[in-house]
Amino acid sequence: MDLHATTGMDTRLSVGRRGFLAAGAGAAMAAAGLSAPAYARPARPSRPRAPRARNVIFMVADGMSAGTLTIADSVRRMRDGKASAWCTLWERPGARRTAQKTQCADAFVTDSAAAAAAWGCGFSCNTGVLNVTPDGRQRLPILAHARQCGKATGVVTTTRVTHATPAGFCVNIPHRDLEDAIAEQMLERGFDVMLGGGAKHFPPELIARYPNLKVVRTAEELRAAPPGRLLGIFSRDHIPHVVDRTEKIPTLEAMSAAALDRLAVAPEGFVLQIEGGRVDHAAHDNDAVSLVHEQLEFDRTLEHVMQWMEGRDDTLLIVTTDHGNANPGLTLYGRRGEESLHRLLKGTRSFETMLARIARGRKERELGRVISEVVEEGTGVALETTEVNMLASVLQSQRVMPFRDANNATSVLGSILASTFGVAFTSPNHTSDMVELTSLGPGSDALRPVMHNNEVWQVLVQAMCLEPARLLPGMDQLIRLNRVEGD
Repeated sequence: MDLHATTGMDTRLSVGRRGFLAAGAGAAMAAAGLSAPAYARPARPSRPRAPRARNVIFMVADGMSAGTLTIADSVRRMRDGKASAWCTLWERPGARRTAQKTQCADAFVTDSAAAAAAWGCGFSCNTGVLNVTPDGRQRLPILAHARQCGKATGVVTTTRVTHATPAGFCVNIPHRDLEDAIAEQMLERGFDVMLGGGAKHFPPELIARYPNLKVVRTAEELRAAPPGRLLGIFSRDHIPHVVDRTEKIPTLEAMSAAALDRLAVAPEGFVLQIEGGRVDHAAHDNDAVSLVHEQLEFDRTLEHVMQWMEGRDDTLLIVTTDHGNANPGLTLYGRRGEESLHRLLKGTRSFETMLARIARGRKERELGRVISEVVEEGTGVALETTEVNMLASVLQSQRVMPFRDANNATSVLGSILASTFGVAFTSPNHTSDMVELTSLGPGSDALRPVMHNNEVWQVLVQAMCLEPARLLPGMDQLIRLNRVEGD
């Protein structure tokens, strides 16, 4: 049953008082060589009603390829003497595993906006678009729908709160880069808990419109926050990578625990999205050290959620990713592989931080010496002269890598360090792979062995027995779309 409201939309209008309009027509599926219309929600046969899910916890390790999950599990087994929480979840009675297809309406390789929107509204959207289908129709996202039905709602992320994945559960926006408009819409729609980075998109004049909104900016303030609606913005931009973070910034686990504590008291239950968003950024950078630490933080957060769920039978847990990214894999044989992971765990700085330091240092000193010092300090690896020269060349805009997309400083550094850390990457881009989705709790039996991402929405709605959605004011307006590239 299609639970979305229908409207008689027949005109093309701007989004409204926010004053943004993306000009031009949306790219057709045919232009990408895909079968049309991919944005239509697949019809599903009816099935017996499962026990109702009072709560939904939807966890996303953004940009997690199968190799990322495998490496993190190997590290936990090697270092902690036990499997990762994700692999442990597979062994739980009633847990379901699904291979999830990720193509979006206009491309085989999706971005995070289109992927999150597929979960958020049940339709495939174009690259970079949030809950607006290629025909220009706005589709009510799942958190707004759940709130209409009396549920508490929240998002937790290590990216900006306004970034693509949390936004895909919350807003209707024609372009993911309109993050000021996303912030405005998130506050306007009344979500209960929003925790992450992105302070630059929440200026004082916007926050002042919501006097009942409590704003916290440090881990200590989060721990002391009183009850009520909460916005936690712990960094101007994305929350720093785990290896770069200070104690003033809460971990993903701490933010998720705080969100669960606040939402669990809601009389009608809640829907919470939790995103380990910087897994994706580390994969884009081909940064094995940051990638493993981000995935391990996500896994610790999953472990906390699983402990929170112990003894409960009212919560549907979905653990997944929106797309693969860079397809990393441990690729050294025998003892060399294990030794490489031990060395990887000794890394103390992200590529992001190291390259920023190199950029500053090269203004005053010889570039090769700066590269050698910064990389050895951050990774414990002493680069050979030829390796220093390769990185210096790409920093001076010279061609080093045969694959043009990988001819950048992060991919070159990642390829150099693969000799030591044993983790190699195929590219700095997202991939078209099917990805892991694991579910547990009421409603999980509706998830099949292979599904497209836009089919997951209906599982959520039916598991919670949500009433039909009602379009919000202004959502009867059509939006014209441009095709955009995304990350």
